[in-house]
Formats: sequence, C-alpha cells, structure tokens
Amino acid sequence: MKKTISILMIGLLVVSGLGAVALPEVDENKLIEKIESLSLSSPAIYIDDEYISVELEGATSYLMEPGKPVLPRITETYTFPFGSNIKDVFVEFSEVTEQILSKEIRPAPEPIIEGKNAIRAEVKSREIYSSSDLYPDTVFSYRTCTGLEGTEHVIFLTVQCYPVRYSPAENTLYHSNSVKISITYEEPSNPITFPDIYDLVIITPSKFEQELQPLIDHKISKGMNTTLKTTEDIYVEYTDGRDKQENIKLYIKDAIEELGISYVLLVGGHVRQLQSWYLPARNTNNHAGGNFEHGVDSDLYYADIYKDNGTAFEDWDSNGNDIFAEFRYGSKDIIDGAPDVYVGRLPCRKIGDVKTMVNKIIDYEKDKAAESWFKHMLLIGGDTYPDSGPAGAYEAEIDTDVSASYMTGFNFERLWTSNGGLTGQEDVEQAINNGAGFIHMAGHANPSILVTYPPDDPNNDNKITILQMYNIFHPLKLNPKLNNIDELPVIVIGGCHNSQFNVTLSNILKGILKHGLGFFGRPFFSYEWVPKCFSWWLTSKVNGGAIATMGNSGLGMGLPGFDYPNGLDGWLLPRFFYNYGQLGKDHVGEAHSAAITDYVNEFDINIDDADRQMVEQWVLIGDPSLLMGGYE
Repeated sequence: MKKTISILMIGLLVVSGLGAVALPEVDENKLIEKIESLSLSSPAIYIDDEYISVELEGATSYLMEPGKPVLPRITETYTFPFGSNIKDVFVEFSEVTEQILSKEIRPAPEPIIEGKNAIRAEVKSREIYSSSDLYPDTVFSYRTCTGLEGTEHVIFLTVQCYPVRYSPAENTLYHSNSVKISITYEEPSNPITFPDIYDLVIITPSKFEQELQPLIDHKISKGMNTTLKTTEDIYVEYTDGRDKQENIKLYIKDAIEELGISYVLLVGGHVRQLQSWYLPARNTNNHAGGNFEHGVDSDLYYADIYKDNGTAFEDWDSNGNDIFAEFRYGSKDIIDGAPDVYVGRLPCRKIGDVKTMVNKIIDYEKDKAAESWFKHMLLIGGDTYPDSGPAGAYEAEIDTDVSASYMTGFNFERLWTSNGGLTGQEDVEQAINNGAGFIHMAGHANPSILVTYPPDDPNNDNKITILQMYNIFHPLKLNPKLNNIDELPVIVIGGCHNSQFNVTLSNILKGILKHGLGFFGRPFFSYEWVPKCFSWWLTSKVNGGAIATMGNSGLGMGLPGFDYPNGLDGWLLPRFFYNYGQLGKDHVGEAHSAAITDYVNEFDINIDDADRQMVEQWVLIGDPSLLMGGYE
C-alpha cells in the first residue's frame, strides 16, 4: 500500500529572518516541491527561585545539552518514496519578537548513566552563559534516514526547528509566530519495489528447526506467510561478509528484496553454558558507559539494512576500519539507525525453550484476548534517582504515567512507591497474577532483578524490590509465586542490563579469571553470570510471565527529575505505547521499531554516544510479528 507524505501540522518558529541550504542545480523537470506554512503560539515562561523555564505548545522535545539552556524544539518528519533524493530544504520565518527576561533560562542537567556518573550536579556552561551569541547557533537543521512505515520502505526527512533562541549575556528571548518550510525532492525514475511473497522469516540453527514448524504452520493459518532459514545454510550461501553477523545481515537484505519480508525472528542465544552462539549478536563499540561498559549486544544491527536513501547497504562501519558500530574518541561510525525490518529475538539455548515459546505464541494469538484482563495496564516504579532532582520528581512514576496517557480505552493500576501501591515484590506478583495486557515498569536493574526507591530517599538505602528472577523461577520451588498462566502481558522495562541476553553461568569462570573472587562483589547491576537475563526469564517462563519484553542490553540512562521524559529511557520507552495506543501499530515488532525510528528522527544518534546506545541496546525479546491481543 502506498504511503503519502505525513506531516504533523504544528507550529514552528525560529529567529533570524531566513535560513536555507543550497544544493547543486538539477534538472527542474524532475523536481517536486512541497510547501507548508505553519503557525505557533507564543512561548510560556515559568519562574522559580533561581531560573526561568521556557515551554512551547507543540514542542516534540527540548534541547538538553548538559550545562546549556533548556529550550523547546519542534521536529517535523516527512516520508518520501524509497530511493527519493532530497535536493533542498528552505525555511523562511516571520518577523522576530524580542522578550527581555528577569532571570536566566535554566541549564540542562547531566544525564545519569549508571556506572559512569559520579557527579550529578547541574552545572552551567560558562562559555554559553557569558556570550551574547544566540543559542542555538543555527535556526534549523535536517537529516534523512531510511526505514519502514507499516510495510512500505520509505525515506524519512526530519526537519528540526528551534522555536526559541536565547542570548544569555543579554538575557533576551527571540521568537516568531509563523514559518514556511519548502522541500524540493526528486522521486526515483524507476520506483523501488519489493515482492510480496513472505511476511516473516525465522532464522535459527538447524537444531531448533523441527520444533519451530508448528509456529510456521500457525503463522500461515493467520495470514502471516512464513519461511525458515537455518544459520548453517546462510553460512554456506553467504561468504562475502566479514563475519557471521554480516553474512546473516546480507541474507536479511536479500530476504527483503527477493521475498518481501517485513519481520525477522531470530531464534538462538548462547550455546548452553559456553561462550559461543547459536545465533550471534553484534557487539557495538561505544563508550557511553565510560570505563565500565565498552559496547553492548545489539539486534538493531540486523534491522538497520539500508542507508543513503536506500541506495546502499548499511554495514555499521562507515569509516571502513572493520570495527563495527564504533563511537569513541577519535573514531566514529556514522549509522542510519532506523529499522528497515522488524526484528525480535528468542535467545533459546535448548529445545525445551523453543517448545515453550512456540506454545506460548500459538496459545496467545489463536483467540482474541478477553478485555477484562487485556485492557488492564500496570504502571510500576518509584523514585529512580532520589539523590537527584527536586522533591516530588519521581522519574519512573512520571514516565509510566506518560505511557498511560497514550493507551486510550485502558484502565490502569499504579503500583508506585509514592501512593503505597508498591511496597515490595508481593504487590507486583499479585497484580500480574490478576491479569494485565501491558506493563511499563522501571527502576534500577541487573540481569536478575529490578528495584526502585521510596520517595525522596536521601541516602538510597531503602531499596524496594520490584521483581527478581526467583519470583519467576526458583530451582527449589515447583510453583513460584508468579503464575498468571495464559494472561500474558507485553512488558516494557526500564533499567540497566535487564535484557542482556548474552548472560550465562559460564561467565562465572570468565569473571573470576578477569577480576578474581572480587567478581562476585561487583556492582549489583552487573550480574552477568546468572543463567538467563530478567527479560528472558519473564518471556520464557512456563505457565505465565510475559509474551514479549523490551529492555536494555546495557546500562540504563536517563535525565533526572521532571526532565526524565525529555530524553534517553524516559523519551524512548513511552513511545512504544504511543505507537500502539495512538497509531494502532498492533504487531509488537512494528510498535517497537517505530519507537526507535521516532527516537532516531528526534535525536541525532551520530552526535551523542548515549543517544546512539539508547537505540542500539533496546532489545525486543519476543516474536516481532506477534499480534498484541490475539486474532479474532
């Protein structure tokens, strides 16, 4: 189905009369021009004891560079046919209004990256606040990426306008009330189209092939044409890649172009108790976690297939040094980042895991879920950063409430520490056992546990456990307390390493060799030696748990206090619920990937390593083609 250019009709404004980007002349007969005139209300000013905050109706995010003024930003995203070329973007602004302020605009806080940040104070940039120059120093910017809109491959054009600019030394705000955006583009002379043969491909080692056949039959019966490809066959047929991961990615590219697939289900994790893989992940090479963490395992690598308007293969090695997804001092790969296919993983290590997941997916999808439990959503969390931000700013509670605001027609149970709904894991067990279609829970985590804090806990010494692996499975208990049977939620989890699907017991030996016996005393979020990660425990649990989970394979990252929803975890995670609840994207992989695309369009992942890692590490553990709520 053809997709039209989608335009969010919200106002833009910027200072400086006129801005344009000039490009070489082209054949005018082939060019198409798109013009939009937009309007905007005046910015709102809020004054506290020390600073001024500026807000703008319709702002999609805020400039949050640490130590620099917090200012609203509006992003317009347009879609164009795959293979189109954006030739020119021209932005014209109306007359500028000046406003002298009584106090300085507040500076942005330093994001909190566990394991890296020791200093969390709000520090102003002397260079910026002592200057009369306007901040930001440009009136607009734009960039493109390739991606999916439904099942259509498209080019996304992101035009970012800075609706308010500020002269700190003069303490003056500048804004305008209208803007005109002109886009000149060229559609491909030969439109790029793909066949419509299959919807889903399952990639797995031959060890699991037989057990996956019932899932293939089920998917086909529901109109999801499905095929299977073994890793052994890929490694024989594809040899041009630099490693197994690249050969798998080259196969996925061919499966898009020759079979028309939109979904990829990866089945396979570590070889049981060993360091080798049934189906390898791509480990990134960035240092967002400082010296604690040098890269994460990422399945976005397998989803991000194209770059350069769809004309080139995205290998995540733009500088050609054979180091993939590099983002460190002195050397950086520029990546597209938006998914071109919907990818999820079942990190199975044994046939029993495969059978469990096949049965869970079939049972979940075969009938429409009862609204009595499916339309119920759990919001779980507390004060994530009690030693940062103002009193009353409970990050997980703020963020889960943002998610709830998108879920029209649902009822909500708020298990929060501030309202007494969350006092311990028993509260969470009971709520899940009572049935829920969706859960957003957040806090601090390691691969085995999720915890939070009560409100304004001054010393971080009253940790509250939300859930841990022994609630899900206990070797000495045949019936652990979590037993929600077939009322299986889709769960979004905020925190460190909760979806680190490469953990294994064999890491005990590896850890001791590297760190000595002190390995067991490392920070609580680094338990890489447990049998399964928290998210996989939930998804693979027999007779309950989750049907799919989304979480971080690396360090959780967030802005402290009321700024939490303005970036990193706090912006990305609710976007899943936006794409499901507001846009009706009801296959879990589509809503997950759309959230990543939204983040890539809103935040330039090639500028900040934390923004880059945020999308790379956000893993879907589950079947990406899963229809949430089941079939009629």
